[in-house]
Amino acid sequence: MIYLLDGKETYLLAKKKSELLSREELIPENIMTVDASSRTDFSMREVLAMCSTVSLFSEARAVVVDNPFFLKTGGRKTTGKPAKRKKNEPDQSDAGLLESYCRMPSDSTDLIIYCFGYDADKRTKEYQVLDQYRNHSVTHIHCGEMSPFELERAINDTLRRKKYRIDPEGLAEFKARIAGSTTAFYRAMDKLDLYGEKNLNAEDIRHLVPAEAEVDIWKLGNSFLAGNSAETFRTYRDLVELQGMAVQGLIPLLASQIRGVYNSVVCHEAGMSFDMIRQYAGRMYPDKDLRSAGRNNSGRLLKMLKELADLDQKIKTGRINERDGFESFLMRYL
Repeated sequence: MIYLLDGKETYLLAKKKSELLSREELIPENIMTVDASSRTDFSMREVLAMCSTVSLFSEARAVVVDNPFFLKTGGRKTTGKPAKRKKNEPDQSDAGLLESYCRMPSDSTDLIIYCFGYDADKRTKEYQVLDQYRNHSVTHIHCGEMSPFELERAINDTLRRKKYRIDPEGLAEFKARIAGSTTAFYRAMDKLDLYGEKNLNAEDIRHLVPAEAEVDIWKLGNSFLAGNSAETFRTYRDLVELQGMAVQGLIPLLASQIRGVYNSVVCHEAGMSFDMIRQYAGRMYPDKDLRSAGRNNSGRLLKMLKELADLDQKIKTGRINERDGFESFLMRYL
């Protein structure tokens, strides 16, 4: 079977992928992952050859095509017209090879095309091939974000279907902690299901459904300014993949934290005392700001702020992919 997983609802998307790879007959050694983010390093022919390889013991296998550039908007740029094929000559393009495989996929290997955090571009030839074989050899699993109305209905329907009884104050607390996030809703339901109790009140909800994004945002800024790359990217992935934060939404939050530290640093460099910094810059704990700044002086912090502002504009105008741009920014300063 061929699976196309795409969408911006990353928590459910990751959960669906995990379910496909957690079948009892599929052992970890038979799961192969191919990074398809780069046009220059990816070969459709090699991936499909991996899928078509016959297992000596008829073992179940899976090939995961991770972050496929060919399904991203603007991921494949053409230069001129495609070369003409002779009559009856097989199509050797990526889309042609994929269509040949869709007609006769491997019985023992699942091909999972995984678009994490974005919708597959319907205008691409590869998508049109996959869509042509949907409900035959291809299963398309789309995990999109819900509108406020859809989310409200999903909350009510899910709680009713699972027979949860939450008092009015608890239901209001539940919705407030979700804060309109589809990902937060799915994570919260997983917590309730694990807890097992069906009768819940506001205090139960406060214990079971954490509102921890602000803590992780603080950790992201602190570890980034300290130059701790492992902790920075661990926190970043938690915020994006588990808590459902949009990358573009992280930019102003990180900038705000850096700006506060910058204000204390620039005042300190000008010879101001902590009391003067509190009064002039409105920073209550300038000593902590200076510790957070670590090796970064005011010039370097200001450069970070300018780059974040430019990155935000480039993302808004579609000139750069938000994940690629933000991750490149982090790596430049770590």
